[in-house]
Amino acid sequence: YTTAAEHYSALKASAQVTEYNRANLPHWDGWYRRGARDEQWIYGRNLQTATMLSLLTPEYQERMTQMTYHEAVSNSPQWMAAFCYPEGMMRWWAEYSIGEIEVIMTPDVVQLSGMNGTNFVRKVLIGREHVQEVPQWYGESIGFWDGDALIIWTANVQGWTLSHSMFEFSNSLEIIEIIRPGADGSLTVEATFYDPEA
Repeated sequence: YTTAAEHYSALKASAQVTEYNRANLPHWDGWYRRGARDEQWIYGRNLQTATMLSLLTPEYQERMTQMTYHEAVSNSPQWMAAFCYPEGMMRWWAEYSIGEIEVIMTPDVVQLSGMNGTNFVRKVLIGREHVQEVPQWYGESIGFWDGDALIIWTANVQGWTLSHSMFEFSNSLEIIEIIRPGADGSLTVEATFYDPEA
């Protein structure tokens, strides 16, 4: 797909859209620990800088190169904690950001929270449309159920940076996530990132 909107629409068109109530809502409430540490490209340690740069537009290649220089040469890291800013949406995907994730569910809202300081809260509004006019640090997430799979579209994100020596993302960032339950009680997340600016 070329856009998150197109992706989300296609998923919805092919879905068996399910509306749950409190009695039949899937039971995902609880704490989950992130797995597959060595296999995530977005952690950055499994890729050379040149490979990561090849994914970016020229402006964002320059920004990442400058950030890497300041991390390695001038010891002047430019990341969220250095400025006491909120973590930013892409930080949810950083390796050491989320140790455990708490999931709290209602028929209208699925809340995902975590972070080393338990300060990262994402709310997925079920059956809603995007309404935010000002970008939010963690974006605005809407979703629907396709059977027991939760489909999420996050948009209206405040651009920032992923982490140490990693890339910046723009206000154009949008993410499509599909969360599926595993037979062992785990949750598997498939995420597709769209950011035409960065």
